[in-house]
Amino acid sequence: MSAVKIVIFEDEFLLANDLKRQLEKYNFEITAIFRKAEEGLKYLADIEHTEKFPDIVLMDITLAGKMNGIEAGQIITQQYDFPLVFLTGMSQLDVFEEAFKSKPHAFMIKPFDIQQALVSIRLAVYQKSLENRLLKHQEELEEKIRERTLELQKAKEEAEEAVRLKNTLLDNVSNQIREPMLGILGIAAMMKQETKDKPNLQRYTQYITDNAQHLFSLLKKIMDLK
Repeated sequence: MSAVKIVIFEDEFLLANDLKRQLEKYNFEITAIFRKAEEGLKYLADIEHTEKFPDIVLMDITLAGKMNGIEAGQIITQQYDFPLVFLTGMSQLDVFEEAFKSKPHAFMIKPFDIQQALVSIRLAVYQKSLENRLLKHQEELEEKIRERTLELQKAKEEAEEAVRLKNTLLDNVSNQIREPMLGILGIAAMMKQETKDKPNLQRYTQYITDNAQHLFSLLKKIMDLK
């Protein structure tokens, strides 16, 4: 398993080097130490997308430059995708609320106990991995929702087209049936007038008329299905 790469922002040189020495005993690689936030941020920008890019940053709240660790932490969490751990003394506990705005993954309290430091760092790395997995699952779910939405839209369009074709077919069938039936009714009416003195033919003519009207009634019911 490759070493976890760490960049440390700490204005106390001796403390930073002592922490570096202890962490390197536990498969951590300290790639850089900075007393000033400005220098560290420039370094991160220069090495982004390279093998030197860290897996985690340890950020002291009080730094030597004009920018403090909280300000630098806010920039880091906005621009980069690795966990942030704040380093703070007991006297700085009142700044926790402000520090939380940077969304750190953990805090390490000075003076450092190496076991507690290891727990904080490993938990921060693990928490970040869980966040990345959750984000990946969320993106996959959103993609599935987009795909399903497209499928439903396509199905809706196909259903609407099927309805349109059905209605067109019904209109055509209705017209093709209606015109001949009107002709039949017209002829039946004429026959009824011409055969007043022929009862048998009158019955046949009425039979034709009744059946034609029945077909018209069926046709109307079919058209009502539209």
